[in-house]
Amino acid sequence: METARKKIIDTSEKVQEVLLLLLAENEDLKSKLEQESALREKETNDLKNMFEKETSELSNKITNGINETKRDIKKLKGDFEQNAKEQNEINKAFETAIDQEKNERLSEAKELDKFFREENEARKKNLENVNEWIKMENEKRQKEAQELRERMEREKQELQEFIDKDNKAMAAKIAAENAERQKKEEEMANRLKQAQEASENGTIQLYKKMQAENVAREKEIAELRNKLNREKEELAIKLENEKKDLQNRLQKENEELNSKLLKNKQNLQDNIDGNQNFTSKKLNELAEKLNNQMKSNEKDLAEISDRMFKENALLRNLMSQPLSIYFDAYRTEDYDNGGEEYLTFSGTRCNLGDSMNSKSGIFTTPLDGAYMFTVHVCTHDMKKGLLSLRQNGNEVASFYDQNHDSNHKNSMASQSVIINLHKGDKIQIYMYTHTGLMDKKSNWFTHFVGLFLRPKDFMVNEQNNE
Repeated sequence: METARKKIIDTSEKVQEVLLLLLAENEDLKSKLEQESALREKETNDLKNMFEKETSELSNKITNGINETKRDIKKLKGDFEQNAKEQNEINKAFETAIDQEKNERLSEAKELDKFFREENEARKKNLENVNEWIKMENEKRQKEAQELRERMEREKQELQEFIDKDNKAMAAKIAAENAERQKKEEEMANRLKQAQEASENGTIQLYKKMQAENVAREKEIAELRNKLNREKEELAIKLENEKKDLQNRLQKENEELNSKLLKNKQNLQDNIDGNQNFTSKKLNELAEKLNNQMKSNEKDLAEISDRMFKENALLRNLMSQPLSIYFDAYRTEDYDNGGEEYLTFSGTRCNLGDSMNSKSGIFTTPLDGAYMFTVHVCTHDMKKGLLSLRQNGNEVASFYDQNHDSNHKNSMASQSVIINLHKGDKIQIYMYTHTGLMDKKSNWFTHFVGLFLRPKDFMVNEQNNE
C-alpha cells in the first residue's frame, strides 16, 4: 500500500514536473510566437510598404511610359498621316504630271505626224511640179531639137539649092564661055580660013596658040570643078559634123536632165524616207521616254510602297512593345439590375490599340503576352458586390464586398491580376446575384483598367538578337 502510494506520489510529482515543463515551454512558445508574430507583422509591414512603394514607382513608370508611348504613337500616327497625305498629294501631282506629259507627248506626236504629212504632201506636190517641169522642159527641148533639125534641113536644102544654083550658074558660065570660045573658034576659024590664004605659017601658029589657050581653059575648068567638089565635100562633112555635135549635145543635155531628174527624185525620196525615219525615230524616242518615265514612276511608287510597308512594320513593332496597349473603361450611372450578367461601360478615357469595346465590356487580346488588369468598384446602398474577372468565360480572379447584415453602406472593392494571354482571348467582368454598383455622372467609381506588360518570349527574342 505504501509502495503504491509512493509510486502515485512520484508519478504525481513527475506529472507536475511535466506540466511545469509544458507550461514553461508553452510560455516560451507563446513568447516566440509573439516575437515571430511581431517579426512577421514587421516584415509584412515592410513588404507592404515596399510593395506600395514599388507599386507606386511602377505605376509612375507605367504612367510615364504610357504618356511617352501615347505621345510617340500620336507623333508616329501624325507623321504617318502626314506622310500618307503628302504621298497622296505626290501621287496625285505625279499622276497629273504623267497625264499632262502624256497629253503633251500625244499632242506633239500628232503635230509631228501632221507636220510630216503636210511635208510629205508638199514634197509630193513639189515632185509632181518638178516632173511636170521636166516634162515641159523635155517637150521644149524636143521642140527645139525638132526646130533645129528642121532649120538644119532648111539650111541643107538652101545650101543644096545654092550649090545647085551655083552649079547651074557655073555650068551656064562654062556653057557661055564654051559658046563664046566656040564663037571665037569659029571667028578664028573664019579668020584662019580668011588668012589661010595669006600665009600658011601664020595659020599654023595661030592654031597652036588657040589650041594652047583651049588646053589652058580646060585645065582651069577642071580645077574649078575639083574646087567645087572639094567645097561640096567639105560643106557636107561640116554639116554632118555639126549634125553629130548637135545630136551629141542634145543627147548629153537629155542625159544630164535625166540624171538631174533622177538625182532630184532620189533626193526627194531620201527626204521623204528621212522624214519618215525621223518621225518613226521621234515617235520611238517619245514612246521609250514615256516607257522610261512610267518605269521610273513605278520604281518611285515601289519605293514609296516599300517605305510605307516599313513604316507600318515599325508601327506594328511599336505596337508589340511593352506598355503599347492599355485602356481605362468607366461607368457614369448606377447598376442595380441584380447581377448574373457581364458588366458594360459608358466609355473609355483611353484605349490605345482600340481593343476594348465599352458597349459590350469585352477586351479582345491583340497580341500574345502578359497583361495586368485592375478593377475598382463601389458597392451600391443595400447591395453587395460579388464580381469575377473571366478569360473566355473562365474565372481567373474574384472580389467580394458585403457591409454588415443589411449592406446599408457604400464601400470600395478592387482586384488586380497579371495573366498570360493569347491573341484573340476575351476578358470580361461578370456580376453575380444581388450585385449593385454606384456611379454618378460627376463621380466615376467603376474603372476597368488593362495594361499590356510585355509580348510573349520578349526576353528570349532579345537574348536571341544579342
